[in-house]
Amino acid sequence: MKTFLGHAVLVGLVVATASSMGCSSGPPPNGSAAERTGSVGLQLQLAPGVSINTVNWTVTNAITQFAKSGSIKTQFNNTVAFQIGGLPSGDGYAIALTATSTDGTISCAGSATFIIAANTTTHVPVTLYCAGAPADAGSAAVTATTQVCADITSLSASATETSVGNSVSLSATASAGSIAAAYAWTATAGTFSDPTSATPIFTCPNAPSVVILTLNVSPSAAGCPTTTSESLDVTCDLLAPTFTNVYADIIHLRCISCHQPGKSGVTVGGLDMSTQAAAYADLVGVPAMGTGAGTSGVTCATLGINMSDGGTPLLRVAPNDSTGSLIVEKVSAKLAGTLAPCGSPMPLGGGAPLTQPQVDLIQAWIVAGASNN
Repeated sequence: MKTFLGHAVLVGLVVATASSMGCSSGPPPNGSAAERTGSVGLQLQLAPGVSINTVNWTVTNAITQFAKSGSIKTQFNNTVAFQIGGLPSGDGYAIALTATSTDGTISCAGSATFIIAANTTTHVPVTLYCAGAPADAGSAAVTATTQVCADITSLSASATETSVGNSVSLSATASAGSIAAAYAWTATAGTFSDPTSATPIFTCPNAPSVVILTLNVSPSAAGCPTTTSESLDVTCDLLAPTFTNVYADIIHLRCISCHQPGKSGVTVGGLDMSTQAAAYADLVGVPAMGTGAGTSGVTCATLGINMSDGGTPLLRVAPNDSTGSLIVEKVSAKLAGTLAPCGSPMPLGGGAPLTQPQVDLIQAWIVAGASNN
């Protein structure tokens, strides 16, 4: 293999030194072939930068339809000199040379015309023109853009099993480089306090089911290798109507902030719910005794005493009688947005009302006998 440094190959005048093998067609002119034939001699000076192993040649004569072709190996020569003999004398000859660089990136071609005289070697100069990429090669203009990919780094829930209508606190964190990640919560049932918050409150539906909660964060794209969507299951159950479930699922979560010693639920309402035992003792079979008129304008104490006309006192919880129990009337009034029979609807203040399933649980417990179970 011969390596050179340019992009052209030159064929120059030289004394013929070798013949090349090839094939020919076309009869010689009349007379002795030896008397009527000549030769063509060529020398290829390979330019710097071009590495070629083989040069292909074709000699043709458009007048006589003569044709002859062959190839020359170049890897052992500093120059490529060769002679083509046995050419019938006459004019109209042309030679075409082709070659390809060993790495396939450069193609060379050249041609020349000449005349052959009998018993004479004709020296033919040919220039091989070499070029790189083919004429139909194109180029690509690339425009690159960046895509920020958000990533969920944590997802948690205060409980993954709770009662129908009850709430679960959710918390998630996500990163998106220098920008703030956006949150989007969805669920197969139930509701969110704010589906765009990183820490929403999820409320179970009123019917028992397994709910799939899904968090999606953005920005994201199809090619993002990060975690941009994650799900968890929350089981929303129907609770057995026991006081343990009423206290754990409702009273402990929604009532004891006020109904504990030193707070208005005890000092004004006279009802201590700070423990399960205290709550049961102050609720079941106990007459209403609150001294605040609240939004109704009526104090519960006035309804919880024995009436002189023989009326029965209003009990906080009347076993087996949910419609005659003050606790049911107060939580139902808050849910319905109406006035309570005395004092104010419960839970007190601007907090959310109990859900219908929570009210239903209290009623079911009372109808079952309001046992301390």
